[in-house]
This record gives sequence, C-alpha cells and structure tokens, in this order.
Amino acid sequence: MSLLLLREALLRLRKLPLIVACSGWLAGILLAYWLQPPSLWLLLPLLATVLATVIGWRRWEMAGELLLFLSALLGGAWHMALADPRHDPQAVVSLLHSPARTSEMVVRGEVSAPPALEGHARRLTVSVAEVSSDGGLHWQPRHGEIAVFTSGTLLDDPYGPAYGDEVLLRGHLVPPASNDAPDLQALMVFPRLSVRQRGGNPLLALLYTLRFRLAALIARALPQPEAALLVAILLGLRTPALQPLTPLFNVTGTAHLIVPSGFKVTLLAGLIALPLQPLARQKPDDWRLLPAQRRRSQRWLWLLCLLQLLTIAAYTVLSGAGPAALRAGFMGALLVLAPRLGRNYHVYTALAATALAMSFVDPFILWDSGFQLSFLGTWGIVLLAPLFTRPLLRLAHFPAGALLVESLAVTLAAQIATLPVFALTFAQLSFVAPLANLLTVPLLELLLLLGVAICLLGAVGFPLAVVVGWLAWFPLHYVIGAVALCARLPLAWLSTAGWPLSLPLAWGYYAVLAGALGLGWRSCPSLFVSSPENGLKQTGTNRSLPGKEHGRYRGLLLGGQVALALLLLLATGLRALLSQESAGLVLTLFSLASPSGNTGPAMLVQMARGGVLLIDGGPDATALAQVLDHRLPLWQRRIDWLVLSTPLLSHLTGLQDAASRFEIGQALDGGVLHPGTAYALWRRTLREDGVPYQTLRQGQVLSPGPSLRLEVLWPPSPLHRGGDEARNNALVLRLVAPGLHLLLLGEAAQSAYALSGLLTAVGSSSTGQDNVVLATLTAGQQPPPAFSRLLELLHPSLLVVNVTTHRSPAVAQKPVAVRTGEWSFIVPSGLKHRFLLRAPAAFTLQTGPTGWSFGLAAP
Repeated sequence: MSLLLLREALLRLRKLPLIVACSGWLAGILLAYWLQPPSLWLLLPLLATVLATVIGWRRWEMAGELLLFLSALLGGAWHMALADPRHDPQAVVSLLHSPARTSEMVVRGEVSAPPALEGHARRLTVSVAEVSSDGGLHWQPRHGEIAVFTSGTLLDDPYGPAYGDEVLLRGHLVPPASNDAPDLQALMVFPRLSVRQRGGNPLLALLYTLRFRLAALIARALPQPEAALLVAILLGLRTPALQPLTPLFNVTGTAHLIVPSGFKVTLLAGLIALPLQPLARQKPDDWRLLPAQRRRSQRWLWLLCLLQLLTIAAYTVLSGAGPAALRAGFMGALLVLAPRLGRNYHVYTALAATALAMSFVDPFILWDSGFQLSFLGTWGIVLLAPLFTRPLLRLAHFPAGALLVESLAVTLAAQIATLPVFALTFAQLSFVAPLANLLTVPLLELLLLLGVAICLLGAVGFPLAVVVGWLAWFPLHYVIGAVALCARLPLAWLSTAGWPLSLPLAWGYYAVLAGALGLGWRSCPSLFVSSPENGLKQTGTNRSLPGKEHGRYRGLLLGGQVALALLLLLATGLRALLSQESAGLVLTLFSLASPSGNTGPAMLVQMARGGVLLIDGGPDATALAQVLDHRLPLWQRRIDWLVLSTPLLSHLTGLQDAASRFEIGQALDGGVLHPGTAYALWRRTLREDGVPYQTLRQGQVLSPGPSLRLEVLWPPSPLHRGGDEARNNALVLRLVAPGLHLLLLGEAAQSAYALSGLLTAVGSSSTGQDNVVLATLTAGQQPPPAFSRLLELLHPSLLVVNVTTHRSPAVAQKPVAVRTGEWSFIVPSGLKHRFLLRAPAAFTLQTGPTGWSFGLAAP
C-alpha cells in the first residue's frame, strides 16, 4: 500500500518539477546550515546527481523525481556551504573570536538598506569592506553585514547616514542576538560615525527617498496615530507613532495589515491597469482583424503588462524591499506576466519559484521571520482556505455572507499555517484573530485606495489631500478601535515566552499537519480544491455561489463605506465651521517625556476663531503628536505660530516633528550663535517647506491673534557668547490677554546672566505685574538667587514650575519610568499658589468673561 501511495505521489509531482526542485533546494540549505559540511565534499556528488537527472528524467518514470530532488538537495547544501560565514576566514564574524575583539575597531563599509527604527534608535545595516584594529593605520579586507545602532528618531535624517552612504565607524563589535538572522555577523551599538561619501544605486535611493516623502505627506494630511497606521498599510513603514499600536496588532493576529502583502500588490497593479483596460480588452469580433491589427492590439497588452510590472517593482521598493515585500512582488509579477507568455498561473509553482529565486540570492532568507510568515501564510491560504470554506457555506446565502465566509476561511487558514512561527517570533498565540480580521480586513481595500489618493492629490494640491484625509480618518480610527477592543477581550491571547522545547514543538506541529493533510488529500482530494470561476463552491453538491453575486456584495460594501465616509465628511465640515465662532483663550502647558527618560515642556495656545500658537515641543515627537492630535480637532492641520524658546533637544525634538506634520504660518526663535545638528535640521525644514521665519530680539511686540499680544523680553542684541549659551540666550516672552499677563520664563530661569538682565527689563516694563509665571528647572539643581529676586519683583498670583530630567542617549533603547525627585525653593511670602508639574501632566489656563481660571488636566 505504501508503495502505491508513493507511486501516486511521484506521478502527481512529475507535472510539477519546480515544486520538487524547490523542496529539495530548501531542505539542502537547512541541512547544510545544521551539519556544516565543506563545500568541496558536496561538489562531486552534486555533479554526479545532476548528470544522472539529465539522463534519467525522461527514461526513468519514477526515479526522475527522486533524482531531481536529490540534485536540488545537494545544490542547496553546496550553495549554503559557500555562503556560510563560519567557513570564511575573511568574514566579520571571525573577528569576534580573535584576540583583538576587545579593542576598538574602525570599520569602513556601505549602508546597504534604508534605516529602520527600533525603539528610539536608528538601525543601519552596513556591508563591511575593511576593518582596522589600530585606529586606521593598517586595514584588513573583510566582508559581511553588521547592524549598527545610532541615536535618533528620524527615519529620513538629511544629516545622518542613509542608503548607499559610505560610512566610517569607531566602536566595539559584539555578537548578534540569538534571534537575529544568521547572516547578521555582528553588532555595533552607538559607535562614532561619519559619512564619507554618498553612493548606492541611484534609482533605489530615489525610491527610498520617495517613500519617506510620501510618509511625510500622509502624516501632514492626517492626525496621529491614524497617519502612522495608513503609512504602515500603504508603505509598510514603521514610524514612531505606530509603536504603541504594534503589540495590539500582534496579539490580535492582524499584523498582516501593517506589512506588505500580495493582496496590496495585486490591487495596485489593477489600479494601473484600469485606465488602459478598454484598449486591452478583447472583443468578440477580434478574429476578423488583420495580422497587423492583431499585432497592434498585442502592443497594448504588452504595454499594460509593462506598466503593471513597473508598478509592482516600484511598490516593492516603496514597501521597503524586505523579504515579505519581495515575495509579494515576485508572485505579483508572475501573475501579470503569465497570461502574456501564454501560460496558466499556478500558485504553487509561483510560490516555489519565488522561494527558489529568493533563497538563491540570499540563502539566509529562510531564517527571516517576515519571509517565513509571508511564505507559509500564502501557502496556507491556498491549500487550507477551501477546507475551512466547506463548513461555513451555509452563511454564504445571507446578505454579504460570501465576504464573511471568505474572511473567516482565509484567516483560519493563514493562522493554522503560521501558528508556530508566529508563536516563536512574537511569543504569543492569538485567539481573537478570526474576529479581529473579520472586523478590519474588509476595510483594507478602501484604505489602500484612500492612501493612494492622498499621495496623488498631495502632489497636486495639499488641501485636496487634507479633504481625502478626513475621509480616511474614520475607517482608520475604526480599525484602531476594533483592534484595541479585541486585544482587551478576556483570553484574547496567550504568552508563549519561556515555553520549553519551542523549536522541536514547531517542527512536530508541521510534521503532524503534513501527515493530516496527506491523509485528507488521499481520502477526499475535492476538499482542497476551489473553483476561481464560481467563488465559494459547495463541494459534493451542484449548488454554488456565483462569482457575480460575490462581486455584487463586495461592490455594495465598498459603496456603503464610501457613502458613510461622505456623510461623516459633511458632518465634520459643519462642525469645523461652527467651531470657528468659539470665544476665549485656552493655554495648555504640557510636561512631556520620552521613553529614554528625558522630559521637557510644550505650550499650546488655542486662540479665538481657531488660531493656534505652539511654543516648544518637548523631547519626543510621538508624545507631542499624541497631545496635539488629542487637543486639536481633526480638520486642524495648521499651526499659525511656531515658537522655539531654546535650541535644547528637550524643547526642539517634538517641535521638529510638528514643523514637518503641520502647515506652519510663521516660525520664531531667538537665534543661535553656534548651531548644532538638531537646530540646523530645524532651520532646513523651515526653509525647504517655505515657512516664513523671524529671529526675535528684546523689545519686539507681536500680535498672534485678536486681543492677544506677545512681548519679547529676552534675549538682547547681540547674543551673549560663552557659558551656557542655550539658556543665556533663551527666549523669554510675555503673553498679554484681557485680564491675564503670563510670563514665559522657560529655561532662562536657570541662567544668572539672563535673570539679571530680566530684572532690569521687567522693572522698566509698563505692563504691570504678571499674574502667572511659567519656569523650567532641572531636577536636582537649585536656581540662581536672581530667580527669587525676580519673583519678589513680579509678585505673581500663580507660579508653575516644570521640572525636567536629562538622561544619556545610550539608554534610548530601553524605556524607563520617569521619576523626578522633589525640588523645593523659597517663594515670596505673598504667593497664593504653587504647583510642581511633572511628566506626563498638563496645566491649563483659560480666559473668560469673568477673568481667568487654571487647573490640572490629562495630557
């Protein structure tokens, strides 16, 4: 009986030689990595089996497949043995076992991939060319890839290294983590880095730059975190604002929404084909055409095919060109190209060809979790979805039941196929994946279309992109809410961290699954077959759900989504018009914290008739984005006045992000004598966006809005040189509104030079005493004595102190809880109130007909 089963299997596989070759090739790569055989030992057996396969393929009916499998097995093993860095004395990994591993290394190489964010550090993949262990006096040729972590939260940093740059690194090489891919040979954490020259493939560099530009455009058209979600869905780019949401998508089994997928590639290829479809569609009377006319029709078909292939290639690069994106792009290209070559598209063959090609270029791709999830998920959907469709077919006769059956079957099939890999990668098992996918996946098509529309319209006119952003906000907000709700359900997921024998359990799982599928295929092959013409087919009966009916329900769902979005857009527009008449002035002071432990202030002033003034931005872009998008309405994508009081990173980091995400009416600061990289980037962003910029000096008066005045009390001209220039020349403003005088002392409260000058300036001011004083002080440091003298002179009725902390950037990877110690100071005896503001916290001042009021609020 077993021989008969083997014979039947071999006869079936004879029609699919690529699948046989791919299976042997992948098995050979895995065996060679585990056994580590020398490449010379495999060369002679490889040549012998290849020769035997060529001779016996047509002569020996059953042995041909076995010989093909054995040839591919030896070929994959030989290819892996050549690529394994453990056999190469010139590989970087050999330095980790040399006596010089403890000394500082100087590495020269090229950034071979676009930067990625991990925590609050930038991760660079550097292809090494040369290494020196004596400070650069003598160089040794080395090759291999290392991961380099640098401080920074910007993906597209014009002053930092990018794809194709030749870099020089000075630091210590350390072994990679156990969960890193085997081709990653070493790590460098926060080395000294310098960019020597630009390089790389110019076309790839252009597409990577376009990727970041499109992400910035979406971030300007939408508030966070909806913008971060749309960027991940459309471009596969993980921005800092998405980090709090990523665990929710992981535990609910919806992580495929924020990574590249074949569905997105197919949809975008269809969008390109749509305008040319009437020209390429065959007509019933095409048989009457002359040969020249037929050739002309074929040209249109090939033009359409070429445009689709270029779109797929460009979108693959825009998605990051990672393993999952490459897999989706390769299979999408085969899907488009097969009809033009007169071949039928066979998904198993396409999947095998994709795995074979990608592993030939890089055999270590088999250890990439993105490739594993993408490959196994596609295989599971194709093989197992028809099996799960059968018990759900009764639901297909209800309205929109076909979409329900399809979503459940595809989700269950993908989850069964990727269960061990998902558990090993994310250390968790999701039990709410079917429900979460049912609630979110039907909106994926609409979100992709809206994302493409925002990018295209943003290039024509940004206001058009903002209007489409209003439409996209509602489904994006719904997706986030649905995923968060599913993640909070009881028993939504199970942690697998610390499970013993996890890897053997995974292999055992796939062995049992393969055995069960083999028995099921032998007993009832029709369970695993679905008809693409009939949509969801009832196996064993003559009843089926026609594809037209399935498409009609999909069209009705898409039409309903568009109608609802238009209705919500109308409601949003009416609300925006009504809110323009709101009166009063609201000032909110935020004490923001970054995951590294640094804290800093930001002040939002919401004026009457919708005007917005933002002073400083705190030390973290994500923290500022959260408070701004929570406080500002959806349609508010403009900040009228943007003010930087001091070039310290605790004030500038968030403000830099706000300058790139919002339309800015006017930018102000006090100037810098010796600008650093962060301040230079701030000025460059303003210049590239065409934002009007003004340097403020003592004595100037500005009018940001009606009944609102800003008086500049500091710094004088010229700026003070030497000492702590950032605080000595900090911008000090007095905000004057009806019934309220507010002194924004800021970082100048820690400068004896600035305080002594302010004592003279405030004493000669004719505006009278200030009701409120806002000061920024550093935890653990006493303010200068002039601070108390200034308070005695002003005699404010309210003093608000923002206590900041500063930590080394070397701890940026590990989030820590912010704990500021108690700080005390002498205040005038007549002071009525005293507040100590810590991060995260918000202090609100609001003016009204009877005066002003204050209170603490949630950030």
